[in-house]
Amino acid sequence: MMSYRVWSCVLVLIVSFQFLQSCHPERRLKTLVYFNEQGDTTLSKVVQSVEPSIQPGDRLSIVVSALNPISAAPYNLTSTTLAGTTAGLAAGYLVEADGTIQFPQLGKLQVAGMKRKQLVDFLSKMLTKYVNDPIVIIELLNFKITVLGEVNHQGTFNIPEGKVTVIDAIGLAGDLPFTARRDNITIIREKNGNREFGKINVLSKNAFSSPYYVLQQNDVVYVEPTKDKVAASDQSFIRNFSIATSVLSVFTTVVVLVINTIKK
Repeated sequence: MMSYRVWSCVLVLIVSFQFLQSCHPERRLKTLVYFNEQGDTTLSKVVQSVEPSIQPGDRLSIVVSALNPISAAPYNLTSTTLAGTTAGLAAGYLVEADGTIQFPQLGKLQVAGMKRKQLVDFLSKMLTKYVNDPIVIIELLNFKITVLGEVNHQGTFNIPEGKVTVIDAIGLAGDLPFTARRDNITIIREKNGNREFGKINVLSKNAFSSPYYVLQQNDVVYVEPTKDKVAASDQSFIRNFSIATSVLSVFTTVVVLVINTIKK
């Protein structure tokens, strides 16, 4: 029967081997490289970039141009007064609660529920009665997403074109550091007045088919830190707490010595 010392050596070897295995570069690499896990990558399974519908509360930048700039000028917002209020290009057109905008010369237009391209076609068709070959450019001024957690640059980002994916969001946030979990990214989305939470794993090729791969307006992307990062933070706290406790202990000892000296 092996002695206690031999068993201890064997146990140390086993633990060391497992530690080295977990630190193996290839294994570590799989936790960092995007889309390295196997999955269905057929094009039929890839979620297409769905353009959002215009909704009440949106602000639209609508610019009309033509070969004859003078003919298009009345259909562009300026700093002049529009329908009793001062409007400017920066402010854009606010989609009212009833889903309408007040467009120069054309009056009140129902736009909620339309895609950006549909509104472009709709306005172009209406404007051909007054402008030769009008060109209409529309951008969403308040389409935004927020990226939080273990990223290089947290923040809220405006998306004028209204199309953005999780990978786009990660890029806008300066990519993920080594201390970020790539297999459990949380998407927080408001839908019909309720808040829903979705998960997406960007290590897997199946991420492309996730309903959360294409982000929607006001989505929040949250990236968790790895267990190593949390453990390191805990160790840092313990180390700082120990230092503070030691300093306090020394200070208390010095105070007691001083008091005793004074009494003598």
